Amino acid sequence: MKHHAFAKLPALLLLCGLAAPAHAAGTVVLDSYGPDITYLEGWPTPLAQGQDIAIPFDIASATSIASLLTTIDGIGGVTVGILARSGPLPTAGGWLYSTHLVDPWANTTLTPSGWTLAPGSYWLAAVPDAGFEGSWQSPTNTATSPWAYTSAPGVWTAVTTAFTGMPGARITVTTAVPEPSSYALLLAGGLLLAAALRRKSNAQG
Repeated sequence: MKHHAFAKLPALLLLCGLAAPAHAAGTVVLDSYGPDITYLEGWPTPLAQGQDIAIPFDIASATSIASLLTTIDGIGGVTVGILARSGPLPTAGGWLYSTHLVDPWANTTLTPSGWTLAPGSYWLAAVPDAGFEGSWQSPTNTATSPWAYTSAPGVWTAVTTAFTGMPGARITVTTAVPEPSSYALLLAGGLLLAAALRRKSNAQG
């Protein structure tokens, strides 16, 4: 009975090694900044009461947002967060995740905690507080992907202006990477499995 249990050990070690990934930041799922984030020549889109902005992005596999960078800059408060996307314009619905910024500075890195997303389509949106004065600037005057803003409270409009690029944003998500202990489990399981197969081959020979 003990021999039978030990025979399963290599396979168990291999399974443990495969099933124990760590997560590290590394995959950019949205980047409308361009090569130089220190120089932004695009059109600044004003954020004011009643005018919200949303830019689209997609997630290919379940992951978590590791960092969020935007060109939102102004005085006052603004809520930045994630909305589900099912069409060319945002629809009514609450935040999946959000954070409230006070007097935000452009190019400030946010590191949200627990913002886990399933595969799908989303909006990164900004909703200013009453009295907020500021903008979410595009880094380029070249039209990129379509985005949206509210022309009236709750009324979203697609941006069709050819010389207005998407507002600047960069979203980096976590990537599954095995921990060193996982590699050790994989190696141990592989060595034991190879030894077991060798013994079996010698016994049959």
